[in-house]
Amino acid sequence: MKHVSLLALLPSGATVTAATGPYAAPAAPDLAAYVLSHERYDAAENAPSARKDYKNVHVADVMTDEYVFPLGDTGKSIVLSGYQIAAGFLAERAADEWLELARQQHAANGGSDSDGTRHVPDPAEADQLMDRALESAERILAPFEASPIASLFETHYRGGREFLRLSWEGLPEDLVPKSRRPAVVSKEATDLAPASARQDYDPYGLQGTSDYDVDKPLAYREKIGPFLLTMTYRHEYPQVDDERLGTAFAVFHEAGTDIVAAAVELKLVKVPPIQSSADLVYVLDTYSGEMLSLALAATEALGPERLCSVFNTHRVVYISTWEVRKAWRGQGLGVALLREALQRLPADSDGRPDALCVAPEPYQTEVRYLSQLPPALRAEVDAPAHRLTRHLTEWLDRANLPNVKTHFFIPMAKHEGIGSAGENARLIDRIMESEA
Repeated sequence: MKHVSLLALLPSGATVTAATGPYAAPAAPDLAAYVLSHERYDAAENAPSARKDYKNVHVADVMTDEYVFPLGDTGKSIVLSGYQIAAGFLAERAADEWLELARQQHAANGGSDSDGTRHVPDPAEADQLMDRALESAERILAPFEASPIASLFETHYRGGREFLRLSWEGLPEDLVPKSRRPAVVSKEATDLAPASARQDYDPYGLQGTSDYDVDKPLAYREKIGPFLLTMTYRHEYPQVDDERLGTAFAVFHEAGTDIVAAAVELKLVKVPPIQSSADLVYVLDTYSGEMLSLALAATEALGPERLCSVFNTHRVVYISTWEVRKAWRGQGLGVALLREALQRLPADSDGRPDALCVAPEPYQTEVRYLSQLPPALRAEVDAPAHRLTRHLTEWLDRANLPNVKTHFFIPMAKHEGIGSAGENARLIDRIMESEA
């Protein structure tokens, strides 16, 4: 397999995007998490010694630390730096990918796995593999060396910026339906317009906001302090049942500018009577992977009995995405936006009260790395989700939202994005089997 270079399979650039698939190029969080999954070694004490906290620890500190690296199943180990362990990770990945490509090429040429052929890379490249892998690891981690190690595993800010920008840009054409309420025509406009002029409609609710009717899904805009609140609502699957799933989107932006301050996306979920968590999984899986994840996470959080009680008697309002721009964080703008949005949701046609469903984790941490991190760092990375849970619980206790009768928190990040495969598939099987 001379035309496939082993060294060419090493990643060449730095990225913070999480890797997926067996041969996807690892990103900085992948390498850091792998390194941190090993036991830290303290040369001064000549013994393993974990850090007590990671508050002032940067990526460069973690990668220059030494760790105990086990030598397979031999029971022996050696001490390596974080960079060396990361390089070994990249080298092993490249070798595995090269071997897979060699087998594929061998099969394409008529060979088989049982014919005894040994696949061996170019010796000169194999000799250089670890040195080049070390250079590759240093390149991937270089842009983040001065960053706090915990920041590699936070997803809140990165995902939120894109959500805000794209959602706001998409509002006028894509998300705002035509208002069912005619615009209030000013006297000057009436005097100037011919008598036969066709009455125009106000798709943004800029006029006549006092006659906003929560029973009708409208595009709506209102000035609140220094911000304009824009609120939209749409049914997701009207061809199935237009009352089952809806999306409400609300955004604050500075009055007089298009500078977005905060945005929230709410999913309004109403299901037919369910007798078990299997029923909920079956119903919500027909909508989307996100809704399937919601069913699984709610099952985990509530348990089968309370799950049926909540979903049978409430319309569940799930905070799908929620973000506040950095300049306004810590000023209460997030809960202010959430309050305004919840107060303006279209009323449920059956009169069900709302149950607010919150998943703190997806907005704060990349949960798939948590099992690899040392306990002290895991607690630190997980802290924002606990703070958000406490903050919202205290706020909801005094918020006086007439239609929100209960709330619950779900571990959405454990299930989000997996869809009907992998871990979710196994959980679905267990639910179906236990309740068959």
